Amino acid sequence: RVQRERADANDGSCAGRRRQEARNMADSKKMKAAVKEGGKKGVELAGCADMGGLEFFTTQIESAEGDLELLVAAMDGANKEPDPNEEEAKGGSGMVGKMFLSSGDKQLALLAYVPESKTDKCNASEWMKAVLASCNGEFVEGDAKLAKGKIAGDGETRFPLKDKDTCQAASVSWLKEKGLFPQADGDDDDWVPDDDAGIEW
Repeated sequence: RVQRERADANDGSCAGRRRQEARNMADSKKMKAAVKEGGKKGVELAGCADMGGLEFFTTQIESAEGDLELLVAAMDGANKEPDPNEEEAKGGSGMVGKMFLSSGDKQLALLAYVPESKTDKCNASEWMKAVLASCNGEFVEGDAKLAKGKIAGDGETRFPLKDKDTCQAASVSWLKEKGLFPQADGDDDDWVPDDDAGIEW
């Protein structure tokens, strides 16, 4: 009987380890996907900044699925120095200020990054708090260069996907108020970069 109990315990332990290994593998895949998407987004943002002289962007990261940890990984991927030996260019937007939004089933995750050279123009925490105010979101933590926020959904009156659109508009509005988002001459206040810029505004 003791041997059988030990065998059952070992089987349970092995099954537990297998489940944990499966979870770790799934988490690793999600992390790699977030870094990859962030790297691609970094190239796009750097290109837009070079062509249009824009310094601050607001865009989404789908692969993070509302997870702040994955969103940080995507930001790291966007900001990494490009490796000239890599076949596909990745990153390169470390000198560009940006807010990443990611909607999942349960929450909207937000991450604002401002390079140190631009903190005199834009404070990441102020930017984040202004955007979160549009949806009564939660400021998680932050300083002048990096700030995190989240907005919980309830499936009834609060939906992360809808909040993403609201926050996107709030971010652009705040950047305009600070004079950090280019506007057309004259009375047209709705100018945005060309659709083929590859960025959601």
